[in-house]
Parts: sequence; structure tokens; C-alpha cells
Amino acid sequence: MAQATDNPVRQFLSSGLSLLRGVTGDDAHEKYLAHMRANRPDEVPLSARDFFRAQQENRWSCINGCC
Repeated sequence: MAQATDNPVRQFLSSGLSLLRGVTGDDAHEKYLAHMRANRPDEVPLSARDFFRAQQENRWSCINGCC
């Protein structure tokens, strides 16, 4: 049986999806978890929900409503 990596169309689509997830930030929590495992294994990482909230708060905290 052929491996998934043997199919060039599947490999192309997988690469495209990976790129899209990286550009949109959809994979940010996965990257955060990998970072935590590698650099801070003794700390408990944020859940996906808490991570998203922290990201949103950080992203929008500079907007003060003056405009």
C-alpha cells in the first residue's frame, strides 16, 4: 500500500494547508505547546481556550478607543 507521502497531490495539499495554518495563526497553540515542552517542561501550559484569550488580549490591548 502506498504511503501518503508517495502521492504528490496529497503532499502538495498538505504543504498548502500547513502554510495556510501558519499564515493565519491557526497553528499558534501547537507551536506554543511544542515550545513549552522543549523549554519549560516543568510548567503547565495554557489550554487552547486560555491561550487564545491571552493572544487576543495581547493583540488588542494597545487599542484604547481614541479613534
